[in-house]
Amino acid sequence: MHPMDLLRIEFRTLEALASKLDIPANTVYQWNKTNIPFKWIKDIEELSEYRLTREMLRPDLFKKD
Repeated sequence: MHPMDLLRIEFRTLEALASKLDIPANTVYQWNKTNIPFKWIKDIEELSEYRLTREMLRPDLFKKD
């Protein structure tokens, strides 16, 4: 599943996630075209109570062996 879909499932809306991260919603929507920036991975993990892991959010950077 695409990381953006996982974010929508966990936080219901990308706007809700943006609000929790205290960043503009446009920023979160841009991640669909790029990737979730490394600097937000830890915050998202914590907000999701580790239901979303770094391996799930950025499999290109964190390979789970």
